[in-house]
Amino acid sequence: MPEGTLASVKKDAYDALRSSYASVSRTISTEAAYTAKSQSACFDQFQLIEIPEVMEKKMQAGVGAALMRRWFASPKFVLPENWRAGDKDFLTVPSQHLDTAIVKMDWVRRFTRANVAISTLERRLNTALALKELRRVLKRQHFLTNGKEKIGQAESAVVLHETSHLNSVAVAYGGGVDPLDCGLAAFTMHVAVSGTAEPLAGAMPNQKSHRISIERLNFYVRDSYDFNTEDEPLGYWGREGASASVFHVGMSYVENRQFRLWRERHGRGGDFIIFSDVYQKNLPRPILVEI
Repeated sequence: MPEGTLASVKKDAYDALRSSYASVSRTISTEAAYTAKSQSACFDQFQLIEIPEVMEKKMQAGVGAALMRRWFASPKFVLPENWRAGDKDFLTVPSQHLDTAIVKMDWVRRFTRANVAISTLERRLNTALALKELRRVLKRQHFLTNGKEKIGQAESAVVLHETSHLNSVAVAYGGGVDPLDCGLAAFTMHVAVSGTAEPLAGAMPNQKSHRISIERLNFYVRDSYDFNTEDEPLGYWGREGASASVFHVGMSYVENRQFRLWRERHGRGGDFIIFSDVYQKNLPRPILVEI
């Protein structure tokens, strides 16, 4: 079976399993209600709007609480699919659809799976795909000139992403309700480079034309905060905490669909793109690559 066909079959099987799980969960448990617009009113049934407080007070998941509160408080907005996929110049995205303040790399790096992603990126600095990506970005930003140019001098992850991006790796959902799962679930870790670009002597057309001296690595998270995937289970929630997959009496089932219904009912609920701050790693000596 061709690789692409096999991947499609696996995705279809996963989607069918996820849909079946969601259907069963709706049957055996009460779904979280989406009638409350704020926590100022009292309801017997657990409400979606209560989740951030549970995260913060019962689960030590303050980052997740802050991200969800932002979503609830924002004007209604659905992320375009190409934004979610990363096929967008994020320097052109209006600031109300970007969050660059909540997620900090010092916090992200407390979790093993994030550090594994950083180590993976460090091992993949000079792969063919990484160097192709770096050339694409530098050429688009006019850094591949006839002189020596400094690259990656910004502090902003958004600017680095669009001007000196090298590579990324997916970080999978941890499968539980730890603070990283509550905040980001699955996301991507990225690396951009800082250093210099200068032309190679005697370079021929359609061949490698520049030498890049990589002096610093810049790691950051990019993610989309939205509830647009169909039949996406988000666990069982109650006022005392949450469970990722095991039903507990007194807990309510939560999935993406309820957030979309909340948005339609209340006219709020704004999706947004997340960029963390930057974890900078200076190299003891430059890494030289040709692109």
